[in-house]
Amino acid sequence: MLGVGIIKAAMTKRGFKHRRTEDGMTVNGQYARNLQYVYSKQYQAKSGLVVDLVYFAVDILAEKLVIGFYRENPKIENGVYDNASRAIALDKLDADNLEKALDKLITSIRDHFN
Repeated sequence: MLGVGIIKAAMTKRGFKHRRTEDGMTVNGQYARNLQYVYSKQYQAKSGLVVDLVYFAVDILAEKLVIGFYRENPKIENGVYDNASRAIALDKLDADNLEKALDKLITSIRDHFN
């Protein structure tokens, strides 16, 4: 699968992992309408448990890899702190462009917790 190695390496470098708990948010299969894969990172902050989720999905029609970022406190109702997304054209998908997109995406989200 295109890009799996560079995605896994980039996410591991940032402390994100794919856990069994994300399997419910991961869509797989030959006939799936939207394919996506989810990585997460959890940490304790002053405001409580914080979970960062990064989604990778492919927009086949636009020929782009879509990367979504979602930060939440799952212990409280409406605990969403931030969310954003970026996209990379599939013909430009390489380790360098992925790193740049992740840096812009994750650092563009204000870090409320450090």
